[in-house]
Amino acid sequence: MPSTVIRMPAAAGGRHRNDQQQNRGLKIGCCRVCTCVNLAFFLSKNGILKCFELVLGWFCQTMLIQFGMDSAQDIGEAYWGFLTTCSACQLTTTILLLCYTISARTFHLVRQSIFEVVFNGLACVLYLSASSYLGFAVNVFLYPKFLLFKTTGGIHSAYPAMTAVYYMGGIVGMVYGVDTFVAYRHLKGFA
Repeated sequence: MPSTVIRMPAAAGGRHRNDQQQNRGLKIGCCRVCTCVNLAFFLSKNGILKCFELVLGWFCQTMLIQFGMDSAQDIGEAYWGFLTTCSACQLTTTILLLCYTISARTFHLVRQSIFEVVFNGLACVLYLSASSYLGFAVNVFLYPKFLLFKTTGGIHSAYPAMTAVYYMGGIVGMVYGVDTFVAYRHLKGFA
């Protein structure tokens, strides 16, 4: 079995390391605090993608729990599938974002592995399929109730909220797809 070689970019070690250390943390007055935190990651293309994934996934999960629990029995498996997808992807993305924020070296090591490509690709497929299934279930099972409540003067907030969730889930799936492409290019050495 051939040995595995992990390449570290030249900027991650050697002469440029002091430059990176000086730009880390928060500058307050004439000194820097929290230099263990790699805040520059949040300004990078990869950091922005991870933040979008985290915020949009958080939005979907919050809306599901806030407005969908009462209608979960009506929607059925589509609700639980989407909630499971949100929870799993949120947890993994949060762990990755935390690790990348604490250590720039971790970002370079994980990004060079196949893990990011597989995780982002799987998250993309899961979000897109869960969104389409939730969209079908919402329009078949909740829309008639929404029309019934609308004509009687009542309020049925689950339909508009779940509609927003499956649209937003599709957007999150596309963001994960873009991140898959970026991770693949990084893996192959194009970036």
